[in-house]
Amino acid sequence: MKTGIEFFDETIIREGFPEGSLIIVAGEPGTGKTIFTSTIIHNGLEKFGEKGMYISLSETKEDFYDEMKRLGMDFEKYEKSGLFRFMDLVTVTPDVIEKEIELIMKEILSFRPKRIVIDSITALTQLLGTEKTRIFLHTTLGRFIKSFGAVAFLIAEKPLGKETIGHGVEEFVVDGVIVLKYISLGEVRRRVMEIPKMRKRSIEKSQYEYVITDRGIEFLAIPELIRGQGDASEEKISTGIKELDAILDGGVYRGSITLIVGMTGTGKTTFGLHFAIANALQGRKAIYISFEESVGQLKRAARRYGMPVDEVLDKTLKMFSWVPEAKTPVHTFLKIREIIDEHKPEVLVIDSLTSLREHMNETELEKMLRYLSLIIKQYGVATYITLNAETDFETVPFTKASTLSDNIIGLKYVIKNELIERRLAVIKARGSNHSRKIHKYDITDKGVMIYE
Repeated sequence: MKTGIEFFDETIIREGFPEGSLIIVAGEPGTGKTIFTSTIIHNGLEKFGEKGMYISLSETKEDFYDEMKRLGMDFEKYEKSGLFRFMDLVTVTPDVIEKEIELIMKEILSFRPKRIVIDSITALTQLLGTEKTRIFLHTTLGRFIKSFGAVAFLIAEKPLGKETIGHGVEEFVVDGVIVLKYISLGEVRRRVMEIPKMRKRSIEKSQYEYVITDRGIEFLAIPELIRGQGDASEEKISTGIKELDAILDGGVYRGSITLIVGMTGTGKTTFGLHFAIANALQGRKAIYISFEESVGQLKRAARRYGMPVDEVLDKTLKMFSWVPEAKTPVHTFLKIREIIDEHKPEVLVIDSLTSLREHMNETELEKMLRYLSLIIKQYGVATYITLNAETDFETVPFTKASTLSDNIIGLKYVIKNELIERRLAVIKARGSNHSRKIHKYDITDKGVMIYE
């Protein structure tokens, strides 16, 4: 039985769940257990035409339907068409639970759903008791679902900070165990899925990272960690600054990554605006992603420098801005990849890497940059990434971005005759006969001006 979740079916359990299986889905509050199991049922209805049943001891039918509609899943529609049933046992008491279970079994036998969720088995154990729960799972429910090849997902509440699942008995009588958990990364929490047990199936990795978005569960689809075998593009794209194009021997290659390094006030954002707007004016699709300034601030800056941003905005140029704080590297990567997938830009600016570093675990950030670079190469996107750091033109701060970059442009201040002047140098440029000189530049009302 396939879940209908593309990444899960193609990468995690390729053969699908064995029919007739009982699967525990355990996790702490907020890890997405209900969303994950509901998505499996909804995909069964929508993609495979398979009947589904949701048995709830923790959420009313009205609340469930409202929450799922917010995530784009309309169960009410399928209930009306006779493909889905919701059993609300929220108010059931211990003295009547056994009678209710008999009714559930009769309902399952008459309706014959292919996908069943019990939310939660922890609540059921509290009502029924440990031994009766074991008997119910191992004999009654297990026998019923095996008779018509269904799969039942049993949600188990995992107490915060505890390694045990539910009451510590359910996992021993089921065919598979899926654990959804949090892992702390500084000020953010990362969600991962672990599958310690799945009969008749092999699981390649110990963990799979996911996020919960307004579209439900989304896994980190890691790009194939193999460089493309095709020839690198010979096409060069303008930086938007004529003098910088000459310094870089004609601009930057399509599919290249350019890291712009400099202290605050050296004009990194201005360089990025030149790059994005000039190419958008030439008809190339351009994306500008800012983690420091709002779209309104970027537009104001562009106008101040005489750049015709309004001619191309929301046409060939799209601007996005969000604060990366409290978001994991995976969430940020997925959002950037989604933008690239949807708009298919030829030019991309990410401003700035510094904001990401302040709020993310360094190791996880490096992995994200590695994945992002592969996407950039795959799509052939000429990319600028800015970094707020000091450089003396001989060295740059060691980051994954510096090792992955094809070009590195250093910007710095020089004090001369009691005046602060700006200097620019190309520290690295793969495959180009670039200038080895240090160039003077300034930020004027026309943007960046570079002198000999």
